[in-house]
This record gives sequence, structure tokens and C-alpha cells, in this order.
Amino acid sequence: MKRNFSLLTLAAAGLWLLASAPAFATCPTGLSGTQLAAGLWTIKIEGFATDTATCGTSCPDPTPVGEGCFGVIQSDGACDITAGDVICAFNNTITSPATVSGVPAFAGTVSGSHDVGQYSFNSNNTGTLTLVDTPSGKTLSFGVIAALGNASMSGASIYSGSSFADPLILTVQKRDQTISQSQFISASSVTFDPAGGSAGGNGLGRGFDAIAVANEQHLDPETGTTLEGGGTIFFNVDGGYDSDIAPTVKLIPSSLIVDFHTTVLQSNTGAGQDGTELTSASLNADYSDPLAGAAFQTAAVLYGATNSSAYVATTGSAGAPAHGLAIANSTKAIMAGSDQGAGVVLVASGANPHPTKTITLTNGSTEPLDWTAITVNGAPDVTITGFTGACNPAGGDLSAWNPLASGPVKPTCTITFTDSGATCTSGSPEVGTWELVGADHAVITGTGVGGGSPGVTFSLKCS
Repeated sequence: MKRNFSLLTLAAAGLWLLASAPAFATCPTGLSGTQLAAGLWTIKIEGFATDTATCGTSCPDPTPVGEGCFGVIQSDGACDITAGDVICAFNNTITSPATVSGVPAFAGTVSGSHDVGQYSFNSNNTGTLTLVDTPSGKTLSFGVIAALGNASMSGASIYSGSSFADPLILTVQKRDQTISQSQFISASSVTFDPAGGSAGGNGLGRGFDAIAVANEQHLDPETGTTLEGGGTIFFNVDGGYDSDIAPTVKLIPSSLIVDFHTTVLQSNTGAGQDGTELTSASLNADYSDPLAGAAFQTAAVLYGATNSSAYVATTGSAGAPAHGLAIANSTKAIMAGSDQGAGVVLVASGANPHPTKTITLTNGSTEPLDWTAITVNGAPDVTITGFTGACNPAGGDLSAWNPLASGPVKPTCTITFTDSGATCTSGSPEVGTWELVGADHAVITGTGVGGGSPGVTFSLKCS
């Protein structure tokens, strides 16, 4: 034990020198920087503020204040961290290198004006890492261990006299240096850390909430270029007590199922960008959600050998900065469900001069299907004469398929079309389309992906 304490003392003394020294031209003698190869790396830091309050008869102190950081650092491969793009939360306040419409966000590129530092490893792949984060004003020092193949590194904070004293855990993840928009196009499973980040955050992502998300991000079916998405949240809000809004008052059920749509506010991909983004999740009223109408802004940063994973944190609530970070881990998932529509064929006869056809719209995906209107194009004799459920021609929302809400039954609604005119005959057929205007994702048998149409269209014929 005495030997271990002596090693810890030496390490702390070394960290003090490291934190106060200028950048290394080369690594210190006997130490190496190749474990953190030159390029971009993703980091996550989580822990809690030092708590000196007395706990009386309730020990340990039941109200720790969480804190943390996440983002990108750049290594030179020779013991220096030369730049970064990192968002942090300390003392229930988020600091960031940029904002988007008032919400803390990544800058999109790493910069030495945001973050710098030093690191080094011995031949046992054990070493130190110090990060100086300008937006938060913190110097964070860690003892770290490199995993097999240097795919990741982790460690605990070490107080060195000039660095931050709070107990924190650092994780460093390797990432693909080639960053493209396609790496954000995926179905993913997102799980927020239940005890990390911040206990003083907002309704989506506080440290003491249990939150899991089935998320899909894809190209807009109308443009084929703009990123958008949505999904379903399994949401346990501290047993129903939201102390940010009304302490000691149970406001909502202890657990919720919440549908949402995602708008991408910032996408930092391509040459010179660092693989970060900012999105806004708007909650709807599916499953009688009492949080309908709320919106949360979420920042994400890619990591992994092919950038197939991401760290995610809620940085904004209703367009205002969140109180703190609760960081989630996002990994790619298989969500094969899809939506199904149908074409319409109406055939008039002497016995039935005004035929009708009812089609069913089915949502088998994890993302709710929204549209702004249902229209008929190119067939003037055909009108929409009825609908059931969510299939409102004036705009609707068909909830996501969630087994907790509907079991094996996929959400459906119906639309009825009628040949209401006199000119649609076998000799003079009308061939057109019916359209889900503004549909937020693709529907099988429909077209419109990248076609420039304002919505997803389906075949329609009247004869």
C-alpha cells in the first residue's frame, strides 16, 4: 500500500508539471505518444462535483451534483493535444465552443483556442492525460490505461494542485478519420447513463432519469438530401417527480412512452469537419404523452473504427441551454420495420357509377409518420370521402409501432376514395396519384425519395 501511495504521489507531481508546462516538442524521455495516434479522438468525461456537505442520518449524501464533458480532441501522436471541440457542464452550467440559436453546440471543427493539453504513456501503456478546456476554464488531469490495440483508453481524474479536483472518469475512443454524412444515417439504440452527466439537467436526460431511445435518422423523402428522423423514447422521469419544475410534486406518470420527430440543426461532416451534430427532438401526443409539445436539443459526436457509434447529450430544452449534461451512448441497431401504403384503382359500372376504394396506411417503424395533407393529383373526378383514425386529409400523425403500447398490432388508419364525377370512364380514364404531402419518411409502394415531390405519392386510376 505504501508503494502504491508513493507511485500516486509521483504521478500527481508529474501531472502538476504537465499541466503547467508548455507543449512538448517531443515526448519526455522514456515515454511514448504513439498510443494516441495523430488525428481526431472522441472523449467522454463523467463524474460528480466534490461534495463536502454533511449527510446527517442519510449517508452517503443523497444529492450529488453531476458534471461531465464530451467531444473531440486532436492528438499530434507525440504527446501533445493540439486542438479540440468539447462541450462541458460544471456547476449545472453548460459551456461550449459554439451555440446554435442559443443552444450549446459543437463548433464543427477542432481548434487550439478551445482545447489543448499533453499526454504520455510508458511501455506498459499506462500514462497521464491533461486537457485544458478554455470554454469551461477547467484543467482536467487523468491517469489513463490504453486498451488492447489502442482502440480506447480510460482513466480516473488525479488532482495535481492546478487541475480540477472533482472525481471524474475519462473515456477516449478511436474513430474513423474520414467523416461523411452517411455515418449519421442509421437506426440506433440510445441509452442515457443513469448516474452520469448531471442531476440538474432538464426533462430529457437528467442524471437520475432512466431513458432509452429507438432512433432513426435518414434523408428526407422529398429532397433526398436533408437529414431528418425520429423515434420512440422509453422514459422514466425520476418516478414522476420533476424537481426542475416542481420539487416534491409528482407531475407525471413514473414512466412514459414518447414519440418524437427530429430536425437536424447542425451537421458537421465532410472534409475538415469533426463528425458532430445538433438535432432538435419534438415530442408529439402519441400514447397520450403529457410532454407533447416539448422540444429538446441534442448534440452528438461520432466514434468507433467506422464511426458507427456516438456519444449523445441533451444540451438544450425548448431552445434554451439545459442545466447540465447527461451523456448517452448510441450504437447502430437493426430496425427493419417499415410503413405500408397502397395504390388506388376505381372502376365505374352501370350498377356502380360512383365506386369507392378504402386503403389502409400502416406504420411498422419505430418513427411516427406525420404528414401535412392528403391530396389527389391528376384525377379530377376522384375525391377523398372518408377516413378513420389518424388518416386525416388535413394532416395527421400515425404513431410508431411500439410493443409496450400496441403489442404485435401495428398502428393503422384508413382513407376512402370515391369516383364522384361523371367523366371518368373506361374510354376516358383518369390516371394520377394520391399523396401524403410532407411525409417525414418513406412508405412502401410510394415514391418520392429525392424526386422533388412535396410528399410521398401512390398510384391512382379511375376508369
